[in-house]
Amino acid sequence: MIEFLKMYPDVILPRRATENSVGLDLHAYLKTETGRPNNMLVSPRNTRAIPTGLIAKPPEGHALFLCSRSGMAREMSLFVTNSPGVIDPDYRGELMVLLYNGGFESYYVRDGDRVGQLLCLPCPIIPFVEVQSLDFNTSRGDAGWGSSGR
Repeated sequence: MIEFLKMYPDVILPRRATENSVGLDLHAYLKTETGRPNNMLVSPRNTRAIPTGLIAKPPEGHALFLCSRSGMAREMSLFVTNSPGVIDPDYRGELMVLLYNGGFESYYVRDGDRVGQLLCLPCPIIPFVEVQSLDFNTSRGDAGWGSSGR
């Protein structure tokens, strides 16, 4: 179970678009100091941090991943800049969506707009060590980008 804390009483909790949706839609929280709905401009070729008014705690052994909404990316060229954005399990700050406008026209995000989707995935904390050598004798070896063909 993911625990969500609303920073303000009128914050919209994440929602599933359909019963089987894996991602939870996150909504922009854009209010003035007097509580009036507001807009935020995302200019072409720029990124803005969109507040959600939410703090989250994933279940033990899980992390949250913030992804783009496919409709926004396709229709308006708006997508999460660092998608997927990794939200570590011990982070307790406000969830912010780094929204990039890859289009040619400015876009106004309105209070309550769905701006991203949140995935919760198991992420064990794996120990690591430094070694003096590795076995490079594999079918791939050190062959990189494009080495497996099209």
